[in-house]
Amino acid sequence: MLDFLQKHNTGIKVKPRSKDSIAGLAGAFRRKVCKTEVTDCLDVLKVLELILPKLTKGEFEFFPLDNEIMGDTEAAMSPDRMKMCIRKDVYDALHDGDFRARFTIAHEFGHFVLHEGVALARGNAKNHKIYEDSEWQANCFAAELLAPVSQCINMTEDEIMEKFQVSRQCAGFRIKEANKR
Repeated sequence: MLDFLQKHNTGIKVKPRSKDSIAGLAGAFRRKVCKTEVTDCLDVLKVLELILPKLTKGEFEFFPLDNEIMGDTEAAMSPDRMKMCIRKDVYDALHDGDFRARFTIAHEFGHFVLHEGVALARGNAKNHKIYEDSEWQANCFAAELLAPVSQCINMTEDEIMEKFQVSRQCAGFRIKEANKR
């Protein structure tokens, strides 16, 4: 899920977006919806369980489902219906503060924000540009939402992991992005 350097498409073709435009939307979501400063660790569980349902007057719903039902899919967002299904073990891990689970749900928030009204369905790789790929866009959104690149400048992987509660892989990608600036 966290392959920012993916060279192939894994999602569907959506409206093209640059990393900068996605970062802007993630920052606005963080500030305006999550009410979280750029320097603070985002409470993903609070956003999932309290903020989004309240913001949407109950239209947004999430459903922890048995692993047998979800199979290999950790979570799935249907932006057109404002419904998120989460594999039970991922939901339990989120309650335990697991870094991967936090990223998984933040990724689904990306679909919620970036692909509003779009019926998402995975299929075979399509012939579209990476910046038109729904999964690439959601990964970029999740990374910026959890660990804003502006805050990762001159930080080590361990510092990013501790401050923003992200995996080593995510922290490494944030450092690469910060070094490009």
